[in-house]
Amino acid sequence: ANEVLRTLTLEEGGLDLWIALNDGIADGRDVSWIWDADFELLVGRVARVTCSGTRAEEMALRLKYAGIEAVPAVDRDLPRSLDAAVAGAGEEDRPLYALPTYTALLELRELLARRGLARRWAD
Repeated sequence: ANEVLRTLTLEEGGLDLWIALNDGIADGRDVSWIWDADFELLVGRVARVTCSGTRAEEMALRLKYAGIEAVPAVDRDLPRSLDAAVAGAGEEDRPLYALPTYTALLELRELLARRGLARRWAD
């Protein structure tokens, strides 16, 4: 996680983030690693953030304790939260960075494939 966060610090301007935190078996039930990840690197850089997934509330709490100024939009529903995040990023013409855990990534990929925006895994 820290390498991803460090990479985000290289981006110019404000960041729009969509963070999907699940605790499925494939993700690992224990999500305490988010408290070890250095989200503090993003202080002063996050313009908008949406937290989604089965542990969306815990992710939002972690960002609060990290000192992220942007108040997270919290919505466990991945498709709905993604649509809201994309719409918000589009208003300011900023890229949206998606940070999903493994099962959220699979869900995101399937959603994008159904919308014709990505290939299915088997294609």
